[in-house]
Amino acid sequence: MSAQIASPDFSCTRSEAGAVILNWSNVPEDCGAYQGTEIFSATAAEGPFTLLATLTDAAATRFSDPNPAGELRHYFLRYRYDCPGLAAMNSDTLDSFIPIAPVIQYVGIEGDEIVIDWQPSISPEVTGYVLLELTATTFVPVDTTTATVYRVPFTAADPPTVDRRFLVVAIDPCGNDSPQSSIVSAAALTGSEGMGCTRNLTLTIDRASLAGYLPATALELFVSVNGGAFTSAGTSAPAAETIVYRDANDGEDLCFYVESILTNNLGRARSEVFCQTISINQPVVEFPLYGVEFDELNNLVFQYEDNPLQPVPTDARLGVTRIGSVLEFSPLPVPVFGNGGLLTVPSPGLPPQAGETLAFRLTDDCGREVTTNAVEPVYLTVRGLIPGQNQLDWTPLINGLDGEITYEVFRLVAGMMPVSLVAGLTETSFPHTVDETTGGEICYQVRASFRPADAAATEVFVFNSDVACATPKPELYLPNAFSPNNDGLNDKFLPFFSSPPSPQGFLLQIWDRWGSLIHETSDPLEGWDGTDELQPVPVGVYLYVLRYTAGEGDDRQRSGTINMLR
Repeated sequence: MSAQIASPDFSCTRSEAGAVILNWSNVPEDCGAYQGTEIFSATAAEGPFTLLATLTDAAATRFSDPNPAGELRHYFLRYRYDCPGLAAMNSDTLDSFIPIAPVIQYVGIEGDEIVIDWQPSISPEVTGYVLLELTATTFVPVDTTTATVYRVPFTAADPPTVDRRFLVVAIDPCGNDSPQSSIVSAAALTGSEGMGCTRNLTLTIDRASLAGYLPATALELFVSVNGGAFTSAGTSAPAAETIVYRDANDGEDLCFYVESILTNNLGRARSEVFCQTISINQPVVEFPLYGVEFDELNNLVFQYEDNPLQPVPTDARLGVTRIGSVLEFSPLPVPVFGNGGLLTVPSPGLPPQAGETLAFRLTDDCGREVTTNAVEPVYLTVRGLIPGQNQLDWTPLINGLDGEITYEVFRLVAGMMPVSLVAGLTETSFPHTVDETTGGEICYQVRASFRPADAAATEVFVFNSDVACATPKPELYLPNAFSPNNDGLNDKFLPFFSSPPSPQGFLLQIWDRWGSLIHETSDPLEGWDGTDELQPVPVGVYLYVLRYTAGEGDDRQRSGTINMLR
């Protein structure tokens, strides 16, 4: 700088009464005698510039250039001194118009402040900026500043931040102010869903406000969970109108804001904060069926995990997998949770049979479905093997769950408590030796006990089979003589059975020696009294034929002779 002649401090121009008024401040120079101040002008910024005037008054700081047409003109100034070998420097080049308006980069909300950020005006004469807030009726000056970032504090009592609009005006020393910048406001952020049946939360971005900012390269979503610090939840395209947040959990208090990331890292425009408490209708969750049994009225009685936090389903169906893999569903009373985990269901129109499984299909109020594991009751069968011994076989308790299943066998006697015959069985069969000779029907029931894996020893679920009975095979005794003399002793020929045979299939026939049928009865208690059509027959030997049923599929026949005495 010491080897050059400094230029005047060209501060500004001002249009006034058909002329352009140039204003400057003089800069002292002592290298030689002052000869003048030269003013150059051009109609284009790139020139060519011509000498407009040379002022010889060293104290002059103002010059009027007639411009009745108000055309755009460009000016610079320089001194002329008698300083051989030193070059004179040119001042800034200023035009005859007012300053160019600044460009607002963005408006953001950070904590309890509204942040307005703008680019400096490209007019070199600008010395500051006026920040104004636009109300419904006027422009209200907020402050005058030389900075290009301004923070406006706000409180909860102030109008909503997104309703507050701002603009910036550039000013110069001549009292000129630029045209207004664009009117901008902070971006609103709203949300929907995250309630009822919709788990995801859709956030809607205020595109109209973002359009007033500089272009962005991306949008970044930030979330605070239950009052915690805000963390990034991912980025979206800069033109996105909505962002879907998929990580909401029921009962969480969530707050969000979006930052528009400006190109060239010029800043981040932060939206207002949107908060919402998530309240999602909880889905019916999978739960185990432990098993099912038939009660005395042939209803199906289910036991299941009794989770009191399980939402109440809106629809329930009973699925029966029929033999042949045919799945049928019928309406089911809605299971109640937190009340014992027990549900009694009338048996469907076609009751299930061995080999067919049952399951619940539940639907919640959002249409979501869950199907339980399949279960099958215990079915018991009993058959007599030999007199005095019955064989019990049953189907296993089926539930498809991890755990321990054991069986206990009971004998049922009318009017008495069930008598346990054996317990702790893991197999599904048991031979029972009958220890009495009175005969008659013997009935049984099997009780299955299920203890889930990792459950307490006392947490056991029991299921009874159906009742199955067996009639002992009757033992037969036939006398070889009888005397129908009405003395009350051995007056009839009558087969004696250890237990009453079934009348079905019973037939006793008596034949004489000439092959004539003289008596026939299907009543096991009638016998033969030694008559033929009510007339006594002669003493002698007669032939009998006896047919009876000793059990299912066991038809028997006996024949022989009987002596009839008087």
